[in-house]
Amino acid sequence: MIPKKVKDHIEEYISQEVYVQIAIIKGKQKVSTEIAIDKYLNTNHFQDLSEGKPYIHFINGLRDKCLGKLKNSPMKDKKTDDKTIRFLQKKLNDLSDDELENTYWEIETGEFFSGEQIIELENDCNKLITELNISNKNKKEVQKTIMTFCENYEKLCQKKYPEALLPLEIFKNDN
Repeated sequence: MIPKKVKDHIEEYISQEVYVQIAIIKGKQKVSTEIAIDKYLNTNHFQDLSEGKPYIHFINGLRDKCLGKLKNSPMKDKKTDDKTIRFLQKKLNDLSDDELENTYWEIETGEFFSGEQIIELENDCNKLITELNISNKNKKEVQKTIMTFCENYEKLCQKKYPEALLPLEIFKNDN
């Protein structure tokens, strides 16, 4: 199972990216949020999102950080006061070679992944691709999915930065 911390990290990243793009369209073209979302569906950014590129980039980043690549590293036994390096050294010294080849480190969250969890991420990626496939789905459903990303980002901002002005003002009437 993918750690909640990582799922939240990915969702926040995607929601922020979508939100910013729609806010830019809304601001530049002086249109409603709904029209901005509709225009967003014709952008290269949406094309990349609908192809799962944020997930693909994240997964490729994980694969680049396979602990098996570090098993012969001089850092493995080097003395250090850095807590993160010491934690990584412990992993490198405690796991077998086979385990190292199936362990991936996500630096931003500090979480470790297995190959099975990467497959789970690939499944999440495929689910996103399906949800955003305009040729196979009703356009309104895709717009609703995009609006959900924007809503999630505004909720997150309201918690983290309660005084911040939010350009889409999705929950303006809720205050």
